[in-house]
Amino acid sequence: MQAAAVMASQPVIKVAGLCGSLRKGSYNRGLLHAAMEICKDSMKGMEIEYVDISPLPFLNTDLEVNGTYPAAVEAFRKKIEEADCFLFASPEYNYSVTGIPLFFPLLILSLFSTFSNRCSTYLF
Repeated sequence: MQAAAVMASQPVIKVAGLCGSLRKGSYNRGLLHAAMEICKDSMKGMEIEYVDISPLPFLNTDLEVNGTYPAAVEAFRKKIEEADCFLFASPEYNYSVTGIPLFFPLLILSLFSTFSNRCSTYLF
C-alpha cells in the first residue's frame, strides 16, 4: 500500500509522440502506438501521447494574429507545451529519411520558444 502511494506521488514524464507520415496504415504510426502500449504496460512514471499533425496547416507565421494561431495550431501548441520530451517517428525512403524529420523541429521551434531544454529522439 505504501509503495503504491509513493508511485502515485512520483511525477509523470509526458512524452509527445509525433508521426511524420500522414498515411492511415503508416508503419511509423504503428511504431508509436506500440511504444505507447509498451510504456503503459512496463514503464510506470512515463506516458506517451500520440499528437496528430494532420490538421495542422503548412508552416506560415502570417497565421499568427495577436499572439494566437488557428484553433488546430493552438491545440497542437498546448500538447507540445505540456510535453517533457518528444518521440518522432518518420518514414525512410531509399536508405534516407524524408524531409519530415526536419519539419518537426522547424515547426516546433518556429512556433514555441518552450521547445528549448527538452530532449527528443527519432524512430526511422
